[in-house]
Amino acid sequence: MIERYNRQVRYHQFGEHGQSQLQKTHVMIMGAGALGSHSAEMLVRMGVGSLTIIDMDIVELSNLHRQALYDELDAEKMLPKVEALKHKLNQINSNVEVTIINREITNLNIENLLTTYHPHIVIDGMDQFKIRYLINESCNKQNIPWIYGAAVGSKGTVYGIDDQGPCLKCLLETMPSTGESCAINGVLPPVIYQVASMQVSELMRWVSGEAFSKKLITIDCFNMQYKSMDISALKQSDCNVCEKHEYALLNDKYDAKIEKQCGDMFLLRFNADIFNHTDYLPVTIKKSNDFVKLLAYGSHEITLFKDGRMNIYGVENEGEAKNIYRTIAKSLS
Repeated sequence: MIERYNRQVRYHQFGEHGQSQLQKTHVMIMGAGALGSHSAEMLVRMGVGSLTIIDMDIVELSNLHRQALYDELDAEKMLPKVEALKHKLNQINSNVEVTIINREITNLNIENLLTTYHPHIVIDGMDQFKIRYLINESCNKQNIPWIYGAAVGSKGTVYGIDDQGPCLKCLLETMPSTGESCAINGVLPPVIYQVASMQVSELMRWVSGEAFSKKLITIDCFNMQYKSMDISALKQSDCNVCEKHEYALLNDKYDAKIEKQCGDMFLLRFNADIFNHTDYLPVTIKKSNDFVKLLAYGSHEITLFKDGRMNIYGVENEGEAKNIYRTIAKSLS
C-alpha cells in the first residue's frame, strides 16, 4: 500500500510517519462545494483514513466550472453533492472510508454531528460566515482543530485554528453582516484550487506533527499576490470563545423559518412531510427524484429538498418571502 503513496512519502518532512498518521486520521469536511470537493479529492488520493462529508445541496450546472469531480450528468439528475462526490471518490481510492451526510448544518445539529462522528479534524468548505462562527464555537467546545478557508472573486484566505488560538472570533470579533459571495461577485476557479490546496497543506503539517503554521494566508490569483502573516499577536485575552468558552450561537436554539441567502434567493424551512405532499401546494412539479423536487410557483423557481428545506429564487425582499411562506403553509393546513 505504501507504494501507492511513495511520492509523498519521499518528502522527508512528511515521510512514512506522516503517511501513517494520515491513514489513521478521520477528517470531517463541512460543505461539498468548491473548497470541500477539491479537499476531499486531494485527501482521498493521498490516502486519508476516513472522510465524513456533510452538505445539503444538489449539483447544478453553475457549479461545474469550479467544483471538482461533478459532471453534467450529475446536474441533469439533480443528485445531492454528497451522493455524486462519494461515487467519484470511491472510484479514485476504494481503500478510503467515505461517509456522507445529506443535511443542512445548523446551530441545532452541529454539536451532535461532531459528537456522533468524532472527527480528528474539520475542514471548512462553507460559504457563509454564520456557519463558520458555528464551526469555531463547536470545535472549540469539543477541542477539535479546524481549518478555515474562504474564496471569492480572485481572493482567498486560509488559517488553521487549534485550541491555542487565536480563533476566528479573535480575528473577527463581530460577524460580518454583509459580505461578498460567489453568486454576486463571482469566483475564479484557480483561487479555489489554491485555497483548498493550502487547507490540505495545513492538514499535512498537522498530521505529521509539525502543527499548524499559525499564519494567515491570503491569495489573489488574478493579481498574482500571496501573503503569509503571523497573527499570533491577534490572540484576544478576553475572547468569548477560546478564552471564556461562551458559545452564543450554539446556545441560541432559535430555528429561523425564513432566511436570506446569496443573491435573490430565500431559504424557507418546513417540516419534512411537505416533500410527500406537494400535490397540496400551489405549484407545478417540473422535475423530481428521491432527494429533491424542482417546482414552479408563478414566476419563481423552487428547489424543495427531502428534509423540508425550500430554496425560492427571484424573491426581491423578506416581505415577499414571508407572503410566499404563509401561502404555502396555509395550503398544507
